[in-house]
Amino acid sequence: MKFEELIAPIGLERFYDEYKGKKHFVIKSKKNIFKNHFSWKEFDNYLNQIKINGVWDRTPQLQVVLPNGEKWCKKKSPTEKTREELLELWQGGSSFILTLSEFLNETMWNQCREFEKHYGIGQANIYCSNQKDAKCFGIHADSTDNFLFHVSGKIRWYMYKEYAGQCSPQECTIEETFELDDGDLLYIPKKKYHRVDTLSPRISISFHFREFDGKPYIRKEWYDWKPEEIYNGR
Repeated sequence: MKFEELIAPIGLERFYDEYKGKKHFVIKSKKNIFKNHFSWKEFDNYLNQIKINGVWDRTPQLQVVLPNGEKWCKKKSPTEKTREELLELWQGGSSFILTLSEFLNETMWNQCREFEKHYGIGQANIYCSNQKDAKCFGIHADSTDNFLFHVSGKIRWYMYKEYAGQCSPQECTIEETFELDDGDLLYIPKKKYHRVDTLSPRISISFHFREFDGKPYIRKEWYDWKPEEIYNGR
């Protein structure tokens, strides 16, 4: 979707005047406009690539929120986890994050391209939880603007008045709480404190980007690799 279409209820001019870097907003949807961005089947396929034959591993960007609230990063953490250990964490309520995942399908790739007409280079991080009250990150702030596409399930958000640098996460005060359903959009200005509670299994995609530096980032086209005869119905 074009950026202008995503924020149509607010409008581009109002976004830059009133909201950009200043305050969050939610755009509720009557239908799930994000259902084609990512699915539980794609999540299942992704996780089943972990050490698929005991050696090869195609999931380097996986992160997990551990029961103690700490983050395990597959690429950077000093300790490895087996497929069985990861499945146990998932079934026990740990949230999984698939970072740098805009390449997983054409829809997310093209969505990044649309955002990058207004921002610098960006990425898509996919947040997945399998139950109510899953383990999620505590109060924190991101270093970039964040557009949250809520794809599936129900989640409660806590937005705080303060921004990183004004106080510690433990000192901030709640500004607003609200719930997101399938197809809802949330904008979070960079450095604004926030956290979530899951109210059901959920998939949320966080698109976030560097600030525009005057030089547009041109993301490569998503190429069609299917044989020509498939397009011709043969």
